[in-house]
Amino acid sequence: MKNIMKSIWYEILRSKMLIRLYIVFVLLMGLIGVLNTGQMQGGHASGMIAENSLVIYEFPVFMLAIIVGIICGEDYKDKVANYEVLSGHSRKSIFFARSFMGILVGSVFSTILCSVPLIVGIIVDGWGGALVLSDVIIRILLLFFPMLRLAAFLAVITFLVKNQYVMMASGFIIMMGCSLLQTLITDSKNIFISIFNMALLMSFDGWSIYNLDPVKGLVTYNSYVSTVTPELVIGTITASLVMTAFYLFMGYALFRRDDLS
Repeated sequence: MKNIMKSIWYEILRSKMLIRLYIVFVLLMGLIGVLNTGQMQGGHASGMIAENSLVIYEFPVFMLAIIVGIICGEDYKDKVANYEVLSGHSRKSIFFARSFMGILVGSVFSTILCSVPLIVGIIVDGWGGALVLSDVIIRILLLFFPMLRLAAFLAVITFLVKNQYVMMASGFIIMMGCSLLQTLITDSKNIFISIFNMALLMSFDGWSIYNLDPVKGLVTYNSYVSTVTPELVIGTITASLVMTAFYLFMGYALFRRDDLS
């Protein structure tokens, strides 16, 4: 299993397509940070995150699907999985090596991607006072866990469809569905579904007050609560780890009976 994981990591480092795609997404997330910072009523980077938190995790979800699809599904096109079986590796080691690498690499790099608008926003326009920076950092770090859960689900689907390009397309659909589902579904912020969990983590309770300014006229002042509660942390981690284990168990149950064709 370790040898397979080392081989996969070597392939990742040599994958020009994956590296270029990731660089493109980093630049895209940086551009999002530049364009959105200072445009919200809250002002600065904290205002951007408080009033348009979807920009933090929407595109990283797309990148997550791409990474998982490439790591778990690319070798189906040249039957490498068959070679691994014939060379003495068990199906168990093949499945878990590829799944672990896809899930961990995808989750880590997607979570890093979530931090890019925050970093760029601070550099461009400062942090501001709409939110507490340490709370936002904790919330972004916690995004790793619903990313992990979603990556495990995508890994199982990849082993079923055996096509990395289908997974890339599914990533685009999931990305577009992030905003659509939150609009259509009332209870779209909870720990039970990965993208809803992300929405909950990046959701900030707030209120607005109004004042009259002799120059600006009616001015709106927004205030937000960014405190991270123990219930949110425990619920996010527990639900994500349980569902990740469930997806891996179901995925292996299907993979060990697969003909790898």
